[in-house]
Amino acid sequence: MNFNIKEHIATIEHYKQALSLLSWDAKTFAPPNSQKQHATIQGTLSKELYLLQTDPAFAKELQHLQEQNLNQLQQKQVQHYWNIYQKLSAVPLEDYYRFSFLKASTHALWSQAREQNEFKLVEDNLQQLIHTHKRFAEYRNPHLAPYEQLLEEYEPGVSSETIDSLFQQIKDAIFPLLTKIKSSSVTHDTSFLNKPFSIKNQQKLGKHLLTAIGYNFKSGQIGTTPHPFSAGIHSQDARLAVRYDEHDVKLAAFMFSHEGGHSIYMLDTGLGAYTSMGLHESQSLFWERIIGKHEGFWRNHAHLFKELEPAIYGDISFETLYFALNEVTPSLIRLQADDLTYLLHIIIRYELERDLFADKLRVSDLSSAWNAKYEAYLGIKPKTDRDGVLQDGHWYGGAFGYFPSYNLGFIYAAQLREAVIKDHPQFDEIISSQNLSLIADWQKQHIHQYGKLKASREILTSLSIDQIDAQPLINYLTKKYERLYKL
Repeated sequence: MNFNIKEHIATIEHYKQALSLLSWDAKTFAPPNSQKQHATIQGTLSKELYLLQTDPAFAKELQHLQEQNLNQLQQKQVQHYWNIYQKLSAVPLEDYYRFSFLKASTHALWSQAREQNEFKLVEDNLQQLIHTHKRFAEYRNPHLAPYEQLLEEYEPGVSSETIDSLFQQIKDAIFPLLTKIKSSSVTHDTSFLNKPFSIKNQQKLGKHLLTAIGYNFKSGQIGTTPHPFSAGIHSQDARLAVRYDEHDVKLAAFMFSHEGGHSIYMLDTGLGAYTSMGLHESQSLFWERIIGKHEGFWRNHAHLFKELEPAIYGDISFETLYFALNEVTPSLIRLQADDLTYLLHIIIRYELERDLFADKLRVSDLSSAWNAKYEAYLGIKPKTDRDGVLQDGHWYGGAFGYFPSYNLGFIYAAQLREAVIKDHPQFDEIISSQNLSLIADWQKQHIHQYGKLKASREILTSLSIDQIDAQPLINYLTKKYERLYKL
């Protein structure tokens, strides 16, 4: 019987889609008592997916295809599945199955630990995740450090040495700018943002913002979750989930734009086709922070605050609202951070996970190390694990090496902003209009349509961007905040 590779790949993708859907449900609408069974089901499906992706007949067919005269797209597709085969087949099946279960169960346990504000509940599981990652790295490439392998998974071709250099460049620029801002005489009373803004009205606000950036509601759905995320189920189904805080409307407002940016990219490329996590984050951060915090954007949307909560926002001037949406205030929570301190939130996480994998930091000391970093970098110290080491779910789902993608994404977003301006010098006027399709179309033409066909570096190069460079981001933020704070 001949091996049908097209049917085999379709089956692989269907298993991935089923796992994405199950993960979406587990993190949003599933009842608390279902979490253990969810983890078991995810483990079973992951095991079957492993068998499909490491099938010897599949591998043989992939090797045969690599010897054929394929077009560029076919070559990339074959190489993609071959890379997955090599990565997975290096790990014994039972190890892979146990790791899949461990990731799902640890993430569920994190939710419980976060609710109870007790890091020790999940400490042992976190140590097991790190240990397993190290063992898998030994299976795959004993000559490449485990953390370098994890970075490669999210942002191919970018090492910790590159990240160290970029992040040091950011710190050298951000710390002096924060000092200047602290001494600025420009102030506004922004306490109105902490007054009750009903969840129902936050949902209405979010739908307006998603519509403005071009999110397709016929191919999406909005959920509620402790930690915002996006889930690409398939090419016609890209969902997002946000967290609401009645006393912090900014949290949901900007998360709608952020996760909406992810979903638009997934719908444009098709499930799993994005080229890297850094470029993926560049699309979400572009919409959230480059567009979503732009003065012109809010000239068109500030009226929503007045219409939805007139008792609070009826007398608030545009200048005060715009300042409040962009105010620089060091805070404990990454998702609530302004553009400047956000970068430091990510650097803290990167430095901690890098040290964990280098055995310079023990998991048992992670909470105190987290708190010390916050005090040193932001001048504030978490009083609870919920506001500290337990605030993000990434590590507890096994996603080490992911956090640098946020800052890399912000760096890419600033570089892409300059590239858009070259093609559309009226960039600010476009944002000030109520039609952002010119920018959305530019992204689709130069980034989204390629999916995995081009690596991040190739996409940047095609836009005459020679290298990853933090300077455009530094220039953008410096100009923005010097103007806002009249420095």
